[in-house]
Amino acid sequence: MVVFKLDRERPACHVHGHHLYYIKDRYLTRYDLTSDTSTSLTSARRPPNPMASGPRYLYVNTLNPTEVNLLVYYQDTEGGSYDLVTCPVDTVGRADAIPTKTGSASSVAFIARNRFATLDKSGWIEILNLSNELSKRIEPPCTVDRIFPAGNNRLLLKSEEKVLLYDLTTRKTLGEVTCASGVRYIIWSPSMSHVALLSKHNILLADSKLENLYSLHENIRIKSGAWDEHGVFVYSTLSHVKYCLTNGDHGIIHSLNDPIYIIKVAKQHLYFLTREHTVQKQKLNCTEYLFKLALHHKQFNQVASFIKTGRLCGNAVIGYLKRKGHPEVALQFVEDPRTRFNLALEFGHIEEAMASAQIIDEKACWTRLGVEALRQGNHQIVEMVYQRTKNFERLSFLYLITGNIAKLRKMLKIAEMRGDVMSRFHNALMLGDVAERVKILAEVGQTPLAALTAKTHGLTEYSQALEEAVQGVDFDSIMPASPKLLIPPFPLIRQTDSEATNWPLLSSAKHIFENALTTAANVTDQQNGPQAEGIEEEMAFEDATGVPAGEGGWADEMGDFDAALGDAAAPGGGWGGDDLDFGTIETTPTGAAAAAPAAAAPAAAAGRFVSRGERPQQRWVREQPMVPDLVAAGDFEAALEMLRKRIGLINADPLQPLFLQAYQATWCYLPGLPHTPSMAFPLLASGTLKEKNDVPVHLFTPPGLLEMLRDANKLTTQGKFGEALQAFRGVLQTIPLVTATNDEEEAQLNESIEICREYVKAMKIEVTRKDLPQNQAARSVELASYLTTCKMQPAHLLLAVRMAMTTAFRAQNFITAASFAKRIIQGNMAGQRSVREAVEQASKCLAVCEQKASDAHNINYDPNEWENTTICAESLTVIPSGAGTARCPYCGTVVKAEFAGKLCPSCQLCRIGAKTLGMQFRPLLRKYVR
Repeated sequence: MVVFKLDRERPACHVHGHHLYYIKDRYLTRYDLTSDTSTSLTSARRPPNPMASGPRYLYVNTLNPTEVNLLVYYQDTEGGSYDLVTCPVDTVGRADAIPTKTGSASSVAFIARNRFATLDKSGWIEILNLSNELSKRIEPPCTVDRIFPAGNNRLLLKSEEKVLLYDLTTRKTLGEVTCASGVRYIIWSPSMSHVALLSKHNILLADSKLENLYSLHENIRIKSGAWDEHGVFVYSTLSHVKYCLTNGDHGIIHSLNDPIYIIKVAKQHLYFLTREHTVQKQKLNCTEYLFKLALHHKQFNQVASFIKTGRLCGNAVIGYLKRKGHPEVALQFVEDPRTRFNLALEFGHIEEAMASAQIIDEKACWTRLGVEALRQGNHQIVEMVYQRTKNFERLSFLYLITGNIAKLRKMLKIAEMRGDVMSRFHNALMLGDVAERVKILAEVGQTPLAALTAKTHGLTEYSQALEEAVQGVDFDSIMPASPKLLIPPFPLIRQTDSEATNWPLLSSAKHIFENALTTAANVTDQQNGPQAEGIEEEMAFEDATGVPAGEGGWADEMGDFDAALGDAAAPGGGWGGDDLDFGTIETTPTGAAAAAPAAAAPAAAAGRFVSRGERPQQRWVREQPMVPDLVAAGDFEAALEMLRKRIGLINADPLQPLFLQAYQATWCYLPGLPHTPSMAFPLLASGTLKEKNDVPVHLFTPPGLLEMLRDANKLTTQGKFGEALQAFRGVLQTIPLVTATNDEEEAQLNESIEICREYVKAMKIEVTRKDLPQNQAARSVELASYLTTCKMQPAHLLLAVRMAMTTAFRAQNFITAASFAKRIIQGNMAGQRSVREAVEQASKCLAVCEQKASDAHNINYDPNEWENTTICAESLTVIPSGAGTARCPYCGTVVKAEFAGKLCPSCQLCRIGAKTLGMQFRPLLRKYVR
């Protein structure tokens, strides 16, 4: 029990990479979380009153990879002050030798590699450099209580209960949220894509644009929190460690004996500080929230693995799956027949529900099964249920509405055998059997009514005998003047026992993609064996923060070979090859859209009815359909199957939103009359529905693809490598849905694949390099060197070579830096912006490097062979000359032979090394008109 505190319990700390920086025993300490070693950097102030004026918080400059910059903020009676500490990355054991700069401010935060911001007492924002010199002052858009870091040239401004995302360059507010009871702490995810705003009892999760994703209230005080690598926020209260997903799902991981301060969550381990400021690490049970995350992202292969391992169980999981609309997944967790029956009915799985009902064998269960089967139009199961429950009235009505007259007559005989007069009469009414009705009325003593019924319907053989039995009744006087026959309408097409009466069921696009994922995983396991292991782990929770891209020219290198060869190039008879017998080639697609009007053919041939015409979808896919045609027709299964044959598709998940967008863009809907469905009309690129020469509109076209490449190119120029990576990979995944109308557009599409492939590899290299810890200088220089081997535009290549020169120079690899300087000086980069400045910088660098002429780090890179260097896109290492390689059948990405059979790291669609037909952008026998 804590009676009172002499020091502030919450430590001033910050985690960057695998290092923890915190104040311990009046020393600013760096703790290595991987090796469990600590280093004292410098001594901290000794406050007169630790509870009132001790260190409140500490920030590390995450934007500066070359050195360590720290801001330690102290709260005091005069409004607050800070210490600025700057030291090399490899500082060891120099606790008193590091200089410290101080200043006064109400709040501090880093905003750039060499700048930080302070909030002065008057409420203005001051920008200072690392020499603690004032650069400029900015008036905030509102009254500000505190500032928080938010990335490059951005700040989060706290104003009472509001938090604003403010851009210091444009001086504009980019976003705003309201957090109850004010914000005390702000925690960014490692990728800066999400942020958690913590107050005393509330948590607000937002994205990088400060758009509210979810807010959570806790009755117990919130102490700390951290983001894990999957984008899940793990936080601690006084008594529990809990989690919260960005979609709002949250729960408890485990309880606590004493409060802790979470500093990092990574690889299913929890790193935290105790009250005594000791660093501890413990295994974290992430099964529950990883399962929910996989379900939220529709990663059903991961969900299946959780089910198979049996790491989840209990009614809580089943209830969660039901609330989220996944009772089909909940079925995998239960064995109790009654629970399985309820879940199957909720899911609409009639076969599973019937299997459970046979085990339970209760009338109530059979009745519920019959109601659900009738709703789905499964008349066969409805009939079986009514027979088991002896619900003869409903069974007779079922035979009536399905036109099964033969079984309805059997129901009449069964009612007679049972002695049920009312059932006999009802069946006779539904059959329109007047003679049977007369018999029934006479048998039950309703002789006058029987006689009147027989006389009205002209049954003289019955009416005479019945009239004699009734004395004193003049039937002629009570006969209606103009009687009308009243019997149920007879069905034109009568159902027989051999014909199925079930309604046809359509499969949704959602289940098509889920089945595609499952099928692809099974096929990969069977074909590749051990090589296919690890694809699920690699792709399960991949950080989709980027993909590179560049604009790229559309140089047409294809010549007109037919015109050049002329008639003289025609092969003679001596070559053979003319006597091949291919048999009959089926050109009609096998998908759902190809269900031709065969049902109307017999009637049309007989000449009795007008046959139903072809639907537009059937015409679009009749002859040599392309992938966009199949998607426009809604035949997603056939489109995926075609891509499997042509490019070796094994991961259909990225294509789902593209398929849905392309399909929706092909149709427009006209509202109909009240209580009637809307009418669908296809949007055509050419032709008319009347003339049956229609071609559907395609959402993705070569000109639109060119705009996407230009946008990706801008992101590369701006240095937004993560976003550029995402943009270029998106273009690469969109190209299979594009068709070409001529040779020029086909050449453009092929060149676009090459451009995206090179930029994806380049941006992946740079994103990987920026994520490296500071102590891996050799790997950083190596990756920067590999970036210069990528085939990019001259402007981007100049930036890459210049950055590689700077990186090598700072790492004291002077020989390597000199090679890059020579490339800049001797390179053909005329007309590029900033070339003169780059050449001047390279000349100075070359002069220094020639004097020192040494490399501090050995790297696997030969400056003289940069044009012939091949980089493995999976491992980001050099492939030795003559070593085995494997390629992606779609984008041509090259990897080491050991990665054959795995998912392509560039397009993330295809299987490396698969043998396929190859991508086709134009039909061979018909022309497209856009």
